[in-house]
Amino acid sequence: MTTPSFEAAPTTDTATKVTALRTPDDSGLVATPHPEPRLSWSLTSDRPGVLQHAYEVQVAADPSFTGAVSSGEVESGAVTDHPWPAGPLLSREVRHWRVRVRTDRGWTRWSEPTRVEAALLEEGEWTARPVHVPGDRGRTSPGPVPLLRREFDLPAEPVSARLYVTSLGVHRTGLNGRPVSDHLLEPGWTSYPNRLLYATYDVTGLLSPGRNALSAAVGDGWYRGHLTWHKNRDVYGDACALLAQLEVTLADGGTVTVVTDDRWRGGYGDLLAADLYDGCARDLRQEPHGWRLPGFDDRDWERAAVLPLPTGLTQRAHPPVRVVQVIRPELSTLPDGTIAVDAGENVTGVLRLRAAGPAGGTVTVRHAEVLDDDGRLLTSILRGARATDEYTLSGGTAELEPEFTFHGFRHAEIDASPGVTVEHVEVAVMASDLRRIGSFHCSDERVNALYANVVRSQRGNFLAVPTDCPQRDERLGWTGDIMAFAPTACATFDSQSFLDSWLTDLGLEQRPDGAVPLVIPDVDLGELPPMDLPFAGTTAGWGDAATVVPTALFDAYGHRSLLGRHYATMCAWVDFTAGRLDDDGTWSGNAQLGDWLDPAAPPEDPARATTDSAYVATVFVAHSARLLADAARELGRTDDAERYAALHRRTAEAAWRKWGDHARTTQTGCALALAFGIAPAAERAAVGESLAALVRANDGRIATGFLGTPFVLPALSGSGHTAEAYRLLLNTECPGWLYQVERGATTMWERWDAIRPDGTIDTEKAGTMLSFNHYAYGAVAAWLYGSVAGLRATAPGYRTIEIAPRPGSTLTSAGASIATPYGTASVAWSVEGDTLTVDAELPPGTTGRFLPPEGLHTPLPVTDLGSGRHRLVLRG
Repeated sequence: MTTPSFEAAPTTDTATKVTALRTPDDSGLVATPHPEPRLSWSLTSDRPGVLQHAYEVQVAADPSFTGAVSSGEVESGAVTDHPWPAGPLLSREVRHWRVRVRTDRGWTRWSEPTRVEAALLEEGEWTARPVHVPGDRGRTSPGPVPLLRREFDLPAEPVSARLYVTSLGVHRTGLNGRPVSDHLLEPGWTSYPNRLLYATYDVTGLLSPGRNALSAAVGDGWYRGHLTWHKNRDVYGDACALLAQLEVTLADGGTVTVVTDDRWRGGYGDLLAADLYDGCARDLRQEPHGWRLPGFDDRDWERAAVLPLPTGLTQRAHPPVRVVQVIRPELSTLPDGTIAVDAGENVTGVLRLRAAGPAGGTVTVRHAEVLDDDGRLLTSILRGARATDEYTLSGGTAELEPEFTFHGFRHAEIDASPGVTVEHVEVAVMASDLRRIGSFHCSDERVNALYANVVRSQRGNFLAVPTDCPQRDERLGWTGDIMAFAPTACATFDSQSFLDSWLTDLGLEQRPDGAVPLVIPDVDLGELPPMDLPFAGTTAGWGDAATVVPTALFDAYGHRSLLGRHYATMCAWVDFTAGRLDDDGTWSGNAQLGDWLDPAAPPEDPARATTDSAYVATVFVAHSARLLADAARELGRTDDAERYAALHRRTAEAAWRKWGDHARTTQTGCALALAFGIAPAAERAAVGESLAALVRANDGRIATGFLGTPFVLPALSGSGHTAEAYRLLLNTECPGWLYQVERGATTMWERWDAIRPDGTIDTEKAGTMLSFNHYAYGAVAAWLYGSVAGLRATAPGYRTIEIAPRPGSTLTSAGASIATPYGTASVAWSVEGDTLTVDAELPPGTTGRFLPPEGLHTPLPVTDLGSGRHRLVLRG
């Protein structure tokens, strides 16, 4: 049915344009997995004060929009998360959509149209089946990486071709010797028994009339490779397999479909082993030259075996892993002839080399984050991860790069056998290629360095899943880490589709009673090093990722549909924790990780924090209940909102009755009492003063672990103690953020004291739980954005914005910008004498308000702001 459009309405707002049309699919692929994609856009304008009052969307099969389906005029000021107004897309279907909006000056012109194409949306659309090399199945240790290939003929010129491809394992797929993409470690890591992602590529340009070859290497990856410190193998299956479906339309109107089936053949090549933890081994002498091209003689290869179609096939909707930066490292030669590599910063990725030498010559590359006291690689903290790449040359010059692996490192050592020369070295930095949206700067270069470390740690740990660290035998999706870091993550990189995917797996892995595993995807952790604690399947703060992460995404991007998608998971978690409360309304019945890595905790027992873990667990129940009540209210679930708000009140009161006095004695206790609404209104000021006094008594040193750190600075500044907040931020003694910076950190550390004041590394007390790339303490950047610079959202998706800079200590200037769903919002301030100058910009479609720092004066104590640029000058 075609809904009438409002073409009669004239274009009267010629200064405003609708741009950046988008759907939740952020994959960059040619197709979308959403049959009814939610629609968003942004506005640009040459005039200030622009507000959207209504919109109209048109959808059509033809880019001329003949016979378009229209949403009609829809009253709305939001630019995000609007419903698809037409019938659902069918598999492979192509449609076009455009939008115009009505502002205070009338209708804009239509936007440029955007094309949307559906992927394979139904299981029945797959005629391909996964294929594997029979002899490769059931290996109990890493071995040669299987290669798979099939040749086929195209009787005419191809005019359109789509390749739908995934694997059990990780794959590198090519057509006629050319890769189908630059994506790495596809299809990433999901809850494989429930959900396997595939990609859709436009491969028209890789095909030609006549003979063609489709080929792939399939590595172990997360599917069959080592996982956790126990180095378990075959966690998801014992066969690496390729699933591919190539659909080609020819110039003569004919079609050709090539699928993985028993006509494929498989063998082995130069990849002798490839493991995420251990690294890659290649013997270039064993490369079957030409195996990716038509005409290769594969008669000695095995006929492929076929497996059943996997469950939960869906196209990836978030960005791929790829090389996001290339660094030319500093090289030096050690006394024994080893080449020492210093990337200059701690990264996640691999080394690319060019080497020349005789056949049989070898090159070995080892990696580490830091050096030991003798200036050599400190590898003991990698635990069971070998983090070693090995190459055997075939004679002559070769480009060397590992495959199906990644390493966390700043330093590397390259050993070459006699006669082998290493001619070139570069660092290829790998990450899920999320769009950078946030920036921060200030007059203190140490704080700028801290912020840069936060950014690097997020980039290095957002690889397929949000990991805890990229270097040792772990690299798992720890729920507690992302719970602490989610608000910062969402302001620094566009994390919506990435974390939405991870939350989908959290819901799939959530246990029937509502408990959330410690890591997502869920794998058997066994005992947690360096201790053995009896967990009841989950722990507070970690499981609360089920409520905190969806809330962070909603606050940052404004997609109510995302809240709806994860609402059942949020409810199940809160109901689980509520069911664990004792008769007195507190949760003290099982072991907890608590304020993990509190600096006062014994190095060998990081869960033994100064703040009672039962108090921490109880206040997180209250916190999640309040977040869930807010989500229920947004979704129009009034009864749920009242029920969970009541749970928050009861639990907060119970926690304060039992631990109120104790909470005042620790930084974490005070911070959580203020941030989570635990302290009664009449006592909040006193609790804020207690927190400030604790900071002063500790000479400005931090005293919080994973669960307290995200909240301590907001609690200080929110209770009027900005001076103490800056003292905590700028402290250079151990423990503290700038202590890490002054010790040369280029990423965030797992432990506050990973390097001691004398420069040595305490591996005896800390054991092997010592990572130099953990983003949890990087949660400080949320406060840098929101309080130091003073840029924060006061409505979901930054529809309303608060400009509230809080200068302090020795800082004379600061600024931040965030590419919000509405457009870029920014603030920059500087202090000269008793004058504060603030420059702010709000994107079209938003409104804001300016809250001056205490003691400075403007014509009004609060100034309302419209979109556009503003300068405010305040004097003491």
